[in-house]
Amino acid sequence: MNQTSWVIQVLDDSLGRSIEYQNRLWLRQNVEKLHIRVCIEDCVADTFDIAEEWAKDTTILIQEGKYVRFKNDFHPGKEALLLVKYKSEDAYLVFLYSPKE
Repeated sequence: MNQTSWVIQVLDDSLGRSIEYQNRLWLRQNVEKLHIRVCIEDCVADTFDIAEEWAKDTTILIQEGKYVRFKNDFHPGKEALLLVKYKSEDAYLVFLYSPKE
């Protein structure tokens, strides 16, 4: 299994269902380019995590397969990917935000 498939599989398993198509497509296009990694034990984010990381220039937020640039553009009722840059490496950790159902 390659890195892209591994990242997507871990995120799928964290919710017990597939992540949204547009976010999955974005990951397929960017996992290798951005050196995205995932932690099995801690790959879920909530709105507090997103708020805490928002203003940092080492953070990327993806919703519906697109970058969320402005705070008002984040929709808490939609799935999102929160990418946080490793401190010591040129890589990102990805966390999955899923709205409460």
